[in-house]
Amino acid sequence: VSSIPKIFSLSLQIFVMLMTNFKEHLRNEIGVFIEQIFLRILESGNSTYQHKYRVLQVFYKLCTDASTALELFLNFDCDVDEKNIFERMIDCLSKIAQGKYTSVEHANIIQPHQEQELKTLALQALVTLMGSIVDWARRMTEGQKSNPMDEGITEPKAEVDGDSDEDGQGQAMPTSTIISSPNLLRLPTTIIEQKQRKVELKIGVNKFNMKPKRGIEYLTQNGFVTNDPKALADFFQNQELGLDKTAIGEYLGEDKPLNKATLYALADAQDFRGEDLDACLRSFLSLFRLPGEAQKIDRMMEKFAERYCSDNPGKFANADCAFVLSFSMIMLQTDLHNPGIKNKMTKAEFVRNNRNINDGQDLPREYLESLYDGVAGNPITLKEDDEIRSKLDSQAAQGATQKHELFARETESIVQRSTDMMKQKVSKHKTTAYVLAQSVEHVRPLFEVACWPYLATLAVLLEMQDSPASVELCIEGFKHCIRIAARFDMDTERDAFVSSLAKFTYLITIKEMKQKNIECIKALFAIGLSEGNSLGPSWQYVLHCISQLERLHLIGSKSREDFQFFQGEDDQFPQPSAVGQRSASVSTIGNQVLKRRAHGLGVSALVPLGSDDRQVELVNSESVLAQIDAAQIELLFNRSTTLGSNAIVHFVTQLARVSKEELALVDQPRIFSLQKLVEVAANNMDRIRLVWQRIWRVLSKHFIEAASHPNMRICMYAIDSLRQLAMKFLEKDELSNFNFQSDFLQPFEVVMGMAGINRDIKDLVVSSISNMVHMRINNIKSGWKTVFHILHTATLDHGGDNEAITTCAFTCIEKVIEVNYPLFVENLSDGIRTLLAFGQCKAVSAISLKSVSYLLQAAEYLADRAKSDQPLLLQSPLSGLAGTLPGTAASAEVSVADVAGSNHPAAQWLPILRGLAMLVSDPRRDVRAAALNGVFDCLRDHGSAVFDKDTWRMAFNGVIKPLFDDIHHQLSGGDMHKSQTNPGGQPDGSYAAWAASMGPPTCLAALTALVRLFEARLDSLGFLLDDVLRLIENCVQHDTEAVARIGVEGFKQLLLQTGKRLDAEAWQKVTTSILKLFNDSMPEKLMCSAVTMSTASQLPFKKEAVVIQCVVQLLLIDMLQEAVEHHYEHVSTAGITTLLNALQRSFEFAQEFNQHIELRQTLKRLGFMREMKQLPGLLKQEREALSCSLKVLFQVQGDARMRGTPYVAQAVERLMGLCATVLRTYSAKERILQDLRETRPSSQSQQDRHDKQDLSVGGAQPDRDRDREAAAVEIEREVLGMVPIISDVVLRGLRDLDEGQFVRHAPEFFPLLCELSVVSSREIRGLVRSLMVERVAPLVTLGVTASASGTVPAV
Repeated sequence: VSSIPKIFSLSLQIFVMLMTNFKEHLRNEIGVFIEQIFLRILESGNSTYQHKYRVLQVFYKLCTDASTALELFLNFDCDVDEKNIFERMIDCLSKIAQGKYTSVEHANIIQPHQEQELKTLALQALVTLMGSIVDWARRMTEGQKSNPMDEGITEPKAEVDGDSDEDGQGQAMPTSTIISSPNLLRLPTTIIEQKQRKVELKIGVNKFNMKPKRGIEYLTQNGFVTNDPKALADFFQNQELGLDKTAIGEYLGEDKPLNKATLYALADAQDFRGEDLDACLRSFLSLFRLPGEAQKIDRMMEKFAERYCSDNPGKFANADCAFVLSFSMIMLQTDLHNPGIKNKMTKAEFVRNNRNINDGQDLPREYLESLYDGVAGNPITLKEDDEIRSKLDSQAAQGATQKHELFARETESIVQRSTDMMKQKVSKHKTTAYVLAQSVEHVRPLFEVACWPYLATLAVLLEMQDSPASVELCIEGFKHCIRIAARFDMDTERDAFVSSLAKFTYLITIKEMKQKNIECIKALFAIGLSEGNSLGPSWQYVLHCISQLERLHLIGSKSREDFQFFQGEDDQFPQPSAVGQRSASVSTIGNQVLKRRAHGLGVSALVPLGSDDRQVELVNSESVLAQIDAAQIELLFNRSTTLGSNAIVHFVTQLARVSKEELALVDQPRIFSLQKLVEVAANNMDRIRLVWQRIWRVLSKHFIEAASHPNMRICMYAIDSLRQLAMKFLEKDELSNFNFQSDFLQPFEVVMGMAGINRDIKDLVVSSISNMVHMRINNIKSGWKTVFHILHTATLDHGGDNEAITTCAFTCIEKVIEVNYPLFVENLSDGIRTLLAFGQCKAVSAISLKSVSYLLQAAEYLADRAKSDQPLLLQSPLSGLAGTLPGTAASAEVSVADVAGSNHPAAQWLPILRGLAMLVSDPRRDVRAAALNGVFDCLRDHGSAVFDKDTWRMAFNGVIKPLFDDIHHQLSGGDMHKSQTNPGGQPDGSYAAWAASMGPPTCLAALTALVRLFEARLDSLGFLLDDVLRLIENCVQHDTEAVARIGVEGFKQLLLQTGKRLDAEAWQKVTTSILKLFNDSMPEKLMCSAVTMSTASQLPFKKEAVVIQCVVQLLLIDMLQEAVEHHYEHVSTAGITTLLNALQRSFEFAQEFNQHIELRQTLKRLGFMREMKQLPGLLKQEREALSCSLKVLFQVQGDARMRGTPYVAQAVERLMGLCATVLRTYSAKERILQDLRETRPSSQSQQDRHDKQDLSVGGAQPDRDRDREAAAVEIEREVLGMVPIISDVVLRGLRDLDEGQFVRHAPEFFPLLCELSVVSSREIRGLVRSLMVERVAPLVTLGVTASASGTVPAV
């Protein structure tokens, strides 16, 4: 620190030589020299230019050797017990380079030109350091790799393809190959851990300085201290940690056990033996700053006094004396040196204040006066306060003489402190080994420390400086820093430097470019070319600048910009939200006012360009055009093929991001980056599949976004670009069981499925797919799945109203089927799904019919057992069929879990059959008929050959049952059709017409086809009888009368066609089903309480539903009667009994209802069958059920199969009783009817008299007469209805009864026959006469003869 320049220079040279050759042995000395001498000279405001310049030369020399700088960092900044010397050196150089020191301090000793030289030298040192680190890393890796340092020094990430680039960029050797000694293998990890430990310690110290309690908790948690008072005391005495002494005093002054114990431990750690009180007090108070509260000071002085007296026994009479005297000295310090106190304490006053304190005795006056003089001449202060006062003195010094004097004092202090520190380090016997820089991994933690001062320095100087030398240095510094950050994968640091350099290109803002900005552009290009493998997400800034550079090239060459190619005269696009408040006159469409995206620190916005801004851009474009060749842009994109696997993914990702920003300007879109994306994708298409898959995942997402752009021309451009890439990709052959093609074509499918996409865009997609199919049909493998999905989507979305797109889409699948049918078979599930969509398409009926024929062709293919190459479906599309077409019933009970993904026949057949079944509900007659015939023809023709029992069951549950559910759903006016309304809000008539005219015939045809199928394949389908019966029951119980009638008719056809082949068990199931239908369709709601009905104002049930039940009862009786007539001999005895029970239940219910005349009158009054003249009744049901029961019973009693069985006796008893009841009832009703006729008024005059009387009594009599008349009419109807039953069934049955049964029951029937002889029906009387003559007269003759002979005939 000599003031003589030559001596100072020689000493520095000696230091550099010693450090270069003996640094392993001078670890402590190097640290002291740099920290206490060099850095203090540079930071001092009193040191001369020569001193600063020569010290900077030393630092520059150190920076030229990367290993020396790295070792400074490793030995000091990564050592918890040492100061951060390297960090301080970088901070100091950074501040000098930026000029961040008070110019007033140097005004008298450093001239402006000297100041500039110091800045330049500091900047050179910083840039040289980063350059030397790059060179050092290169040398470290030369022996382990064949490529130079420019090819990367970072540990490589796992490359998927394993390919190396042409120039080897981005390839680096692992750390383990760099370190030669096994003992040093863990060194980088240890260094990093030590550095992290030191960072944690610094955090704890900062926390302590802000809040001592929190700081101690953090330090304790991280293991730096314990809650032991002695450990805390030792921690507080460490002057190198940077603990704030005010915070220490605050902690020690707290009146808590741990705090007080720490204070006592700190005092006990001091050695006061043989020392004067003044010196000991100063030493004690140098450890902390006294708090302001008197109580805290009192506790501290009390412990100090106790410790002092303990070390110096006999010095004072007791500790109280030392305590009072110490307290007095502190008060004296405050009184003498506080500027706020005007009346200072005198020496006499100080002596007087301390009388009688030594156990009642006075201390020597000379001793007290010496204490006073010591405090007055040498204040009790902290070292930190002295340094602040020295700095203030330096700032206040005016002349060079004062500066020299201050510097002389500083040098004395520097020498003294340096000497003391060296002695302390020697006394501690610290033998820490000198750490050598032997691993490139040391660079990472070093750069983490240095990067932010570097960034601040380079950015500030590049912004402020225009001199070529400074600009060149700054740009070199940027390149070195980016290179290091990139190759060590330090993402945050790399992004910060690259974005900062990109900002200085002025390409992303509107400022006039200077030469330094052009150089920054060139530097950015150089970084992209050399560090492409390591830039990662930072490619965003490079590519964004290139995008803007290309735009300036267009402006400079006066070429048309992109958006001018994508605008029409009538195009109108919405204004972006960022400029939405501007007038529409600012739109680019009319005035061509350019807009730019301005980027700041994380902020982007759209800004308009005025005339001045456009002029600036024009000037900038000329500068760029003159100095930067457009070929450099192409070179960078062409070099994308040399990027590594991870690098190319980052490159494409960021290029897509920039393209998205270009397209974000709706009225001024640019496609430069989109074009480059296409080029990059085409050039890199030969990469291995896994890498290409990652690339395409990014590209496909961006193409989808571009295809949904508000500008339709941009959308078409994106689709066309996608088509070109797809055509090129499909040139490559694909092995089986891969899905690369499917993934590649996925964007087309996504675009087709997006809402809000213009129809023309979707037409273009379909046209593109059609073009691919026609040109690359043999190359498409896994892509067929996506192709079929696109065709399916196109048909569903636009097939109903766009004949052109439907036809274009259908030609694709038609070509596949006609030209290469095996391709269709390989993708059978998706092909079937697509054909179903075409079948549902309403645009062209011919296409729908052809789709049905293709579905049947597929069924024929599956049924051809001779085809040995029949493909096995790997995935069944059953789960997707439910939502394929509208009208699918929610009740379909298909379990595909057991067949999907298997070789089960159902996995292949059910998609076809279910699809055809869904087309049965199509409103077009031809399509409906073709589908209905197709599904049942397939089942009938191929079912027995290829279906097993499980497949038949799945076909029934998954095809036939949903088919009927769909029909029922539409006939009931399902939710789908309820929403079909015309613009006026009224229901669409097309569905109503279909439900009325085509629905029932379709249902009948389907049920007929089912019955025929069951009859034709009864041997295979017999086990499904229960399911068929349930399906018929559902039809019969439908809430539509037409369906119910069809259900009964289908049941009748089933019984008539299959009755002869049904066994006893099957007939039992049939009869049980019939009984269930009788019970379920019984109109029991008619039998409501008469009391309730008398007060009701409306019917308590739905009239239509009850009417349908009544109709079904009649239909069931007719069906049962016809079935028994045709197949009586095949029905089991138990089945006959079941049928009789059903008929009896129907008859009894109808009879009971018909007898409630008042109830029937009330029902009519409330609106039930009001349009009829008669009362509502079940007379026909009663008659038909009775007639059928009697016929069956007569047939049973004569059945030879049942002779000798208990069924015969039961049937005969039931028959005879029923016949007697019928005859008795008829006779009774006949008498009642005759009585009513006789009591009617005989003349009109009598009726008139009755009417007049009724008017006088309030009209009650006419009501009674009308009721009586109605009752007479009903009885007359009943009597007339019973005549055919008695004549055609009962009397003829009795006449044909076998002799034994007739003789046995003749006594019972003879009185009844006698009563019939007087009834009004001539037909009955005639039949009774014939019965009497033919069957009764012989019995009478036999009886007379027997009586004459004295014998009794056997009865």
